[in-house]
Amino acid sequence: MIGTSNNIGTDHQQYAQGGTILRKTYSYKNGKGQEEEYYAKDALEITHSLSKISPDVDNYEEIKQMLKNNLINGGKIDYLGSKYKSEISEIMSDYYSGKINRDEVKNIFKEYFYHAFGNSSVNQNYVKHSATSFLAGLYELFSEANASNAYVKNMEEGEALMEGHGLTWNGTYYYNADWYYACEEMQEMFRETANDLADEVGAEHVDFEYVEKNTRFKLTGGITFNGIWDCIKWQINCDRGINSRFLNKDMAPPKGFVYCSTNWNEKADLYKGKDHSFMLFLLAAAQNTDEKDSLLFHDKKYSHSSKWEKNDTYHSAMAFLKNFNIQWNRRCDRMEFLYVR
Repeated sequence: MIGTSNNIGTDHQQYAQGGTILRKTYSYKNGKGQEEEYYAKDALEITHSLSKISPDVDNYEEIKQMLKNNLINGGKIDYLGSKYKSEISEIMSDYYSGKINRDEVKNIFKEYFYHAFGNSSVNQNYVKHSATSFLAGLYELFSEANASNAYVKNMEEGEALMEGHGLTWNGTYYYNADWYYACEEMQEMFRETANDLADEVGAEHVDFEYVEKNTRFKLTGGITFNGIWDCIKWQINCDRGINSRFLNKDMAPPKGFVYCSTNWNEKADLYKGKDHSFMLFLLAAAQNTDEKDSLLFHDKKYSHSSKWEKNDTYHSAMAFLKNFNIQWNRRCDRMEFLYVR
């Protein structure tokens, strides 16, 4: 029972005549945004907590109690619902596929906020004290969609590399720090934008660390690249005799770090002197090995190795490799690559 700004049907005309517009919201679909108009008559039918609070409420304690009844996690993260999640997933998918750019994502983030709080009829005390939890909810959804799509790009890149060189993707661990930093760059933009929007309405800044630790996406890896990579890789490989959980999911990789471990194949040509976009750092391969940890920690297992000295780059790369904490539980043929650019 919602009229839309481009709907000229009977329902829209009826509501336009029957009441004033309470607020407008923003929707994203098929690569573009559109507005929806919500009328005061339909306030109780709207799921978002903003529409359930009368615009003329002046008593802050009353507002505070109403918010407490509508928000999750102690009132710090607004649950925005499946509609927002679906749209924001589409937005970040479009970003990573090149359909929209970074500035467009930023503007879309702002549109969601402005359409929720930009109506002058909404009580400003309410806006000031509820904008933070709404922004926390936006940050949570944008971050989860951002990290998930960055992970997918990392996975697609690794699969193409393996299959392009005669190796199987099954049982492969592939991690390219470029996707970690692409994800982090967007996360930082979300944080800066959320803070700017909070400042515009005089609201408190979002506690981003709290959101990351208390997100409802905990069971699927949370809302960070490392968290999602770690969760999915563990789920995929735990039944293949490979255990791996990050020792510290908050540890940042060295820039240019690329690691891969996969099943050994004597026909694979990845390291046979071809011109790759990576600089060879370390490579090890072994048949029927019983080493429980990375072959790169055992010099005797190297079949090929760079001549690089054990400098700061080496130590930072090996420290992050140890952070993967990969453990093989049975003898196997395997190959491992560690590159830096």
